[in-house]
Amino acid sequence: EALFRIFSDSQVTRYYDLDTFRTIAEARELIERFTNRFLNQVGIRWGIARKETPDTLIGTCGYNIWIPSSRRAIVGYDLARDHWKQGIMREALKRVLDFGFGTMELNRIEALVFPENLPSHRLLQKLGFQREGVLREYEFVKEKFVDLTMYSLLRREQIKKSE
Repeated sequence: EALFRIFSDSQVTRYYDLDTFRTIAEARELIERFTNRFLNQVGIRWGIARKETPDTLIGTCGYNIWIPSSRRAIVGYDLARDHWKQGIMREALKRVLDFGFGTMELNRIEALVFPENLPSHRLLQKLGFQREGVLREYEFVKEKFVDLTMYSLLRREQIKKSE
C-alpha cells in the first residue's frame, strides 16, 4: 500500500519510466521486479523510512542494473512528495553509494536523468556526480522517445572526496 501511495502520485512519476499507478497490482508487480533483480543478482533496491517511523515506507533507492563484470551499476531513486526537499534522498544515496563502492566493489556508478528534472540534477551534482552529456532519444517512455542525461561517479572521485 505504501509503494502504491508513492507511485500513484503523478508528480513522483513525472520523471520516471513508469506510468502513474492506478491499481495496487501495479505496486505488487514493481515489488516483484525489484525482488527478481535481487534474486538474479542484477540489481538491489532498498526501502527508505524516517528514523522516527521505521515501518513507514516513504521511498526507495538502489541499483536498477548491476553489471559485475564491468564493476558498474545504474542508480535509481524515488521519494514520496511529502518528503521532498528535506535532505532525505541525499542521505539515502550517500549510503547506497558507500555500499556500491565498498561491498559491491563498483568502479563506476551511473545515473540517467530526464533533462527537465532539475532537482535530480542538483542532487547528483551535490553528491559529486559528473554530467557526461545527453543521450538522445535513449529510452521509449510513456509512448515517446525521451532524452536522458548521463551522470557518473567514479570510485577514485568518491575516495578523493571523502579524504
